[in-house]
Amino acid sequence: MVRYQSVRLTDLRYVREHTLWLRFDDGLEGEVDLSDALEGELFEPLQDPRAFAEARVDYGAAVWPNGADWAPESLHDRLRATKGLAPESNGDDEPASTLHHVEMPEISRFFGIVIRMLAKDHAPPHFHASYGEYETTITIRDGLVAGRFPGRALRLVLEWHEMHRDELLDNWHRLRDGRPAMPIDPLV
Repeated sequence: MVRYQSVRLTDLRYVREHTLWLRFDDGLEGEVDLSDALEGELFEPLQDPRAFAEARVDYGAAVWPNGADWAPESLHDRLRATKGLAPESNGDDEPASTLHHVEMPEISRFFGIVIRMLAKDHAPPHFHASYGEYETTITIRDGLVAGRFPGRALRLVLEWHEMHRDELLDNWHRLRDGRPAMPIDPLV
């Protein structure tokens, strides 16, 4: 099975103003200032440092109580830039700093598996699946897998993916355009 690399945020601490200290599962750690990207309905309230300080890690991403969250790959690229390292390629022309996301709607649920998709997430187009303590990310076009997931559950997700590839791609574009995702029928 072919896999693509995905990073997960494992720890964060509020430092000051709009700066967080971050640690990723690949060992990269350090401070990143997010003040230049706190725009839009969910991120503007985080311009208040007290609201910004409420950041925590959830599902490998930075999240806030108001519903804002930030893709770990985007944060990883920002941190790499602070250390003079080149951002890792994401296969998209959109700058990494704009790849933060504002919500992670559930689009399907079956056999205890929850399928979600992030708004304004990093490329390539993909979706997230969780099953108990396990999480995986699967690219929509070619079914590449990142993350730990039990074999039987992964086979079910890949079967569902094959059946709904066009709908998944449509949802990816809807979310990138700022429109809500549409539910997709579960595997039965």
